[in-house]
Amino acid sequence: MNHIALLVLLALCSAGASATGIPDNFPVVLEEDSGRLDISRHLTYYEDPSSSLNISEIIRRWPQIASDGIPDEAYNFGFTDSTYWFHTRVVNRASPNDRWVIEGLYPIIDEMEVFFVRADGSVGRQIAGDAIPFRQRPKDNHNINFFLKLPMGQSVDLFFRVRTSGAVQMRTLLWHSDDFSSADHQERFLLGLYYGLLVCMAIFNFLIFVSFRDTNYLWYVSYILSYGLLQFTLNGLAFEHLWPESPWWNNRAVAFLIAAGMFCVLGFSRSFLVLRDNAPRLEKVFLSLMAFFVVAGAAALFWPAYGPVIRVNTFMAAVSVGFVILAGGICLYRRFRPARYFMVAWTALLSGMLLYTLKTFAVVPANFVTEFGIQIGSAFEVIMLSIALADRLRHMSLKNQQIQQEMNETLETRVAERTSELEVANRQLEALSSTDGLTGVFNRRYFDVRLAEEAARCRRQGPMALIMIDVDHFKSFNDNLGHQAGDACLQRLADTLTMVVRRGTDIVARYGGEEFAIILPYTDAAGARTLAEKVRATVEHELRFEWEGQPVPVTVSLGLSTAPGGTSVEPCELISAADAALYASKQAGRNRVTVHSPGNRRSETCEPVMP
Repeated sequence: MNHIALLVLLALCSAGASATGIPDNFPVVLEEDSGRLDISRHLTYYEDPSSSLNISEIIRRWPQIASDGIPDEAYNFGFTDSTYWFHTRVVNRASPNDRWVIEGLYPIIDEMEVFFVRADGSVGRQIAGDAIPFRQRPKDNHNINFFLKLPMGQSVDLFFRVRTSGAVQMRTLLWHSDDFSSADHQERFLLGLYYGLLVCMAIFNFLIFVSFRDTNYLWYVSYILSYGLLQFTLNGLAFEHLWPESPWWNNRAVAFLIAAGMFCVLGFSRSFLVLRDNAPRLEKVFLSLMAFFVVAGAAALFWPAYGPVIRVNTFMAAVSVGFVILAGGICLYRRFRPARYFMVAWTALLSGMLLYTLKTFAVVPANFVTEFGIQIGSAFEVIMLSIALADRLRHMSLKNQQIQQEMNETLETRVAERTSELEVANRQLEALSSTDGLTGVFNRRYFDVRLAEEAARCRRQGPMALIMIDVDHFKSFNDNLGHQAGDACLQRLADTLTMVVRRGTDIVARYGGEEFAIILPYTDAAGARTLAEKVRATVEHELRFEWEGQPVPVTVSLGLSTAPGGTSVEPCELISAADAALYASKQAGRNRVTVHSPGNRRSETCEPVMP
């Protein structure tokens, strides 16, 4: 008892003494202005592979089993099944504050116990971790924390017992309680901005997906939500705000969200980079990895041993990120435009992770950028990928406009071609409707229309003439040789008339039966007589019709009516006059031309033109 009393007295008088008797050459010393101290580099440790030692054995054996010296940076033992013990001494040399907070900056440790061994030999204990109900924490904070009461002039030995299925990382801070609250408010504000950005981007891109039904946006929203929830869990915020009474799920959530997040990352990258076209072989790798993470997500929930699952998932996530970067590089090399934004975005995220890692190992100084490097990098990545999707949408719109323009031009060309074909068809149809089927010259319907037009023109402009033609003795021709011979004769006659009448304005038509008519616009009486006589002579001397090897003479009788320019004449008057003249030619012996003027059908006015 005297010995213990002496130790207590020494503890009260000297800040460097301890009830454990454990030497500590690098204690954590609290000065008057101390507010935040990194105690990670003041820790010695011991690995307990069997997890069998208790605090009494540790205190007794610590001088023999503890590590030598102190670390250059915070301990990080990675994934391990061992239990780790850590020790340091805290000495309040001059700080008037006696309320302190110990904060563990790796919130997903399963169990972290702190044993407070004081100068009077008493041992206090506190426990926290993501496998311990959240309400047991002294402070409602997403990071593991413990309360330490240490008046000025006293010291305490801290023993940390850490057991987890994940990684053992011991970056630990000692805070003045007021400074801890102030820093917590600032950190929550910044994290609120970060997660608010993720939520806004997720909602914005989901609305775009609803509008355009582009699956890239759905993949991207899934990626943002899964990655954001993973970060929310890694930061300890999910345990604080979403499931504080579910330690089992909180312990399993990290592995499950890693699998879900990587599934969405791979799906988004595969869709965004169009690997089916740009890297078909790599797409098969992506599909295989996605199938793996589906199984890994199920294993995170149902596999009894959680440790192997989290390790495999973490390793495969790192491998998958490598393939994502490789895919982006290949697409960038192949000049796939969206790959530029993709690579910039992933470079930003990896740079943020690198800065945070370098800060953790004290390679770069701790400041706002390095402290929140992962959040800054991932926020920049989210923004860049949104810009990439917007740029992709813009180029798709431009491409669609180009395709639409090309389709319109093609359609216009096809419409023009079809219109031209239709016009040709209409002209052909019109020609068929206005052409005599036997002879190929214009039919009676077309003749009537054009004669009315030329009669109306004659009133306003120049003269015109009408010739009516009839084959001589055609009835006996049919009776003796047959109707086939008659049809052949009419065809030869039509060809002959077409050959003689060469002007484009003149019209040769079959009037009916063996009768033909010729409309001669802009032709006076003399010119009409000349053409009529030429027709008569050509038929008589040059037609040379034969039937069954025998020559058959063919002659025609012609009746001519004329109308001088400026004269009001009706089509029926022209036809009547020409018909009367034709009749006169037949009466006069056939094979001749007779001229009549419209309005005067008396026989004495007829002027037979003798051959």
